[in-house]
Amino acid sequence: MRTRKDRRLMRLAVAIASSTVLLAGTTFGAHTATALDQPGFDAQAHKAGLSSAQAEVLQARVDAELDRFGGTQTAANEIRLPDGSELLLPLPGEAHARDLDAPAQVRDQRAPSSCGSYTFCAYSGTNFTGTVKRQRLCSEPISIVWNGPGSWSNNQSSGTRARMYNGSGRLIYTTPGAYSEDRNGDWTPVAKVDAC
Repeated sequence: MRTRKDRRLMRLAVAIASSTVLLAGTTFGAHTATALDQPGFDAQAHKAGLSSAQAEVLQARVDAELDRFGGTQTAANEIRLPDGSELLLPLPGEAHARDLDAPAQVRDQRAPSSCGSYTFCAYSGTNFTGTVKRQRLCSEPISIVWNGPGSWSNNQSSGTRARMYNGSGRLIYTTPGAYSEDRNGDWTPVAKVDAC
């Protein structure tokens, strides 16, 4: 026969055990899912020719950009930013960013392969190298966070001009109509770009 004291001890033991299970569950569940935990992105990285170590390096770079800008990872090397633009990172060991989920089709040979039709692309490096910021939406300016040499490709509909603004919001440059490009420009005075 259980006494009142036995019942209280039993309840206390159950409460402690339950708390321990809950605590362990939250501790083990605290792992933040990375894209490499998602089979699609891991497979995409390996299909692109990356080793497991290279895929981890790429994911670390994607995670750093997500921490910096926010957004959602949409491919092994791509992030959709809160402003609707896309950030495309070059794969480890490569100078040019590749669109890993782009359909295999013939593109306009004038534009870099990372800058599809109806898109303005800003590159962190010259000659379309480095990280790419792609904008497809009109009237949604993208922030430019790079200083120094870079490049851009205006691959929008024929004749469309992009506008570049300084930190005070003053228009400082309007691109020639599409298709146009600058393989060796300077991002230092540019704070924002509006594609159209």
